[in-house]
Amino acid sequence: MKRLASLLVLAALICALALPAAADVAYMPRDNFIEKHWDECSYVNRWFWTNGEAGYVLAHKTPDSKEATPLPNGGKYYISNVYQGKWGVLEYDPDTLENTLWNGSVSGWVEMSEMVADYDNESFMADHSKELVWEHTAAEAAALEWEKGESLYAYKYPGSGEVTETFDPEWHRGDPIPFSALFTDPAGRRWGYCDYFYGWRNLWICIDDPYNGALPPDENCVTIVTRPAAPAPTEPPAPTEPPTPTEPPEPTGTPEPTEAPKPSPTAAPVGKTVELTPSADPQTLQQAAKDNRGSGPYIAAGACGVVVVAAAVLLAALRKKRK
Repeated sequence: MKRLASLLVLAALICALALPAAADVAYMPRDNFIEKHWDECSYVNRWFWTNGEAGYVLAHKTPDSKEATPLPNGGKYYISNVYQGKWGVLEYDPDTLENTLWNGSVSGWVEMSEMVADYDNESFMADHSKELVWEHTAAEAAALEWEKGESLYAYKYPGSGEVTETFDPEWHRGDPIPFSALFTDPAGRRWGYCDYFYGWRNLWICIDDPYNGALPPDENCVTIVTRPAAPAPTEPPAPTEPPTPTEPPEPTGTPEPTEAPKPSPTAAPVGKTVELTPSADPQTLQQAAKDNRGSGPYIAAGACGVVVVAAAVLLAALRKKRK
């Protein structure tokens, strides 16, 4: 009994140590094509938005297949691998067409030219490459020491306003987080970038306010939106008879001047917005689904025709032989 208890404790410790490393495992979808062409694929591990010129993006069964499902613009999908630098593989729910992984998902291959990368750490570092400080001294906080009892927050990128990881005090190991680059935001706050820490990647932590999980977005924030499809045209209303003119009422004194209403203040947009192409209307999407069913049904019909013709020829030959 004691031996069994010891084994259970050991197994629990191993699982606890393995949890952080799980974040570092490369994801691979269940797709036959990628398994056969793994050497020709590159791992990208990023999120993308559908943005086809026709209002949708075709998700092909394989890169060389004519059978495809139209995914309306404005959908956000995770793409793990890209084949030959052109085709990205994603997974979606066949009923809702929304992004999903593993459970009940269907894999599809889309042309990367019709996808827009979600604004992430890679995008931020490309836009602010000249502002990043890679060579810094110890006085500029090359590492962050945690305070006991405080949760530490990592953001998508400086100024994003989006928390990606929360390190609770219970998980705290006491190890400082090393930073490979520093960045100063418009408010003068310093941010540290850690590319790898116990399995987690691409961590941005505000060195001057590391325990604040509600830092608002600033001018570095980039939001991606898509306009909805145009509504279907409706019939114009029937014309109505013009109203009978009436005599204006007699003026009664001089009205007192009133102040013009003041415009209500509108909040200024934070950062910048990337607007995608509007999604196609439901009728267009339905027609695209019909047009891209692939050649499977036609091949099956052709095969049946060949079998029927062959049977007829064989039957005629047997009858001729009997005569």
